[in-house]
Amino acid sequence: MSKYTVLQELGAGGMGRVYKGLLIGQAGFQRPIVMKLLRDSHDPAHVRLFVDEARRYAVLDHENIGRIFDFEEVSGQTCIILEYIDGWSLVEYLDRHRDRARQPDVELAVFIASRVCRALQYVFEKAAIVHRDVSPSNIMMTREGTVKLIDFGIATRSGTRDRTLTGKPAYMAPEMVLEMRADSRSDLFSLGAVLFEMLTLRRLFDGRTTAQILEQVVAGHQPSARTFNPDIPDGVMSILRAALQRDSSRRFASAGAMGEACEHYLYDKGYGPTNLTLKQHLHALFPSAGAAGAAAEEPPLIEPTLLPAEPDPERTPVSTIDVTFPRVVGGGRRPQTEPKARRIKSRLRRGAP
Repeated sequence: MSKYTVLQELGAGGMGRVYKGLLIGQAGFQRPIVMKLLRDSHDPAHVRLFVDEARRYAVLDHENIGRIFDFEEVSGQTCIILEYIDGWSLVEYLDRHRDRARQPDVELAVFIASRVCRALQYVFEKAAIVHRDVSPSNIMMTREGTVKLIDFGIATRSGTRDRTLTGKPAYMAPEMVLEMRADSRSDLFSLGAVLFEMLTLRRLFDGRTTAQILEQVVAGHQPSARTFNPDIPDGVMSILRAALQRDSSRRFASAGAMGEACEHYLYDKGYGPTNLTLKQHLHALFPSAGAAGAAAEEPPLIEPTLLPAEPDPERTPVSTIDVTFPRVVGGGRRPQTEPKARRIKSRLRRGAP
């Protein structure tokens, strides 16, 4: 009999489904956990990616990162056992503000970004890993106000080039689309897009289709956050502009540098938000949750992440997306449209339904 028991589904991703479960031990011992079950354990490519994810997670131990506990077979399915984070995702946080027609607190937005920077800097220093999927669904906040970066399912070593698009289109850095590569500064662009959304309740890049979104990413025409929220201070606008530079060499040099800029803005005046501040804000936003936790709700809809295709060049692609992009010239300056637009065919592994 397995020591792990499934309780309820939490969501789905490109390679599997995610469940809340229980670790059951001796003398009535129980601990809530998250179980990420591989969708297709008969596909060697999926198994290899899944094992790689577990190995990446295994070396990470930081306050601002969701931890891994075990890599096990449960009821015949390969499964990663993860820390259960009792709290809310940034998706839920933003949706609650939208429901109330209320702009999120600017300092708390910068505070959340600063904690994600701490996680990214730790990961890069520990293993030269690039997350590649920094987005609201992968940022969690516990009931105690601790920010956690989760889901390293498509993380890779910095500088790695892919043959396919990898990540959530609305949060991709331009080089991830044009050059199919990512380094630590690519994560900073993604975090900048998240910060833009926290400050405005609008996505930096939005469209009806993946192709429309990717065209916006490549074109580099970014609206000013002050168009939607004129009260954003100059210091925050400076952080946002630096993170969202189209040319990666003009962004912050590292997550540590971006985090330092965030913390200078927050604390140079002698005081600023803490985990306790975020905790109090969360409990005001979600009053019905109570100390013991809310009743089970419908699993959240997780935006699909575009996954890399099987490395074997002979493997048949699952799906193909044709996207027409403007040509970029001049090292990050305003792009010019190529007379005959280049067509990129990206082989994508099927994302969440």
